[in-house]
Amino acid sequence: MKFKFTRLPANPTPAFPNQKSCFTPLIPIRLCSKGNAGGYVDFKALLDSGAHVSIFPAQIGEIIGLKIKNDKKQPIYGIGGQSIETYRHEVIIEIGGWPFDAIACFTYDKISFPVLGREGFFNLFEIKIDYSKETIELKPKEKPTK
Repeated sequence: MKFKFTRLPANPTPAFPNQKSCFTPLIPIRLCSKGNAGGYVDFKALLDSGAHVSIFPAQIGEIIGLKIKNDKKQPIYGIGGQSIETYRHEVIIEIGGWPFDAIACFTYDKISFPVLGREGFFNLFEIKIDYSKETIELKPKEKPTK
């Protein structure tokens, strides 16, 4: 499966004074609860090899029928040591028509983008990022969920 980078607006900075936009590795996904209790939600998520786990807004989890605070509470720490409160859930992530069992964390704290991290995403795919061609290529490591 191949995806193009998404161009997002960006403000100029001292390091990049002429910057007006940047390419961001966002890919379209479908998120489902195990057993499809609440249906599904389609959205774009950021590939983040620095993120240990996939993290999504709690509101997305609620739409698919998850009782967010009923599962394992797990603080997640980011750059600068700041933490957000998350709750781990088993979900199904579908990409390009292929569904996969995955673990994801959901938070009520503000996050910039839904994030696809190492556990629950990177561990399931061979990932090739070609920045010069602005493409992301994914190959499943295992058989998809049926």
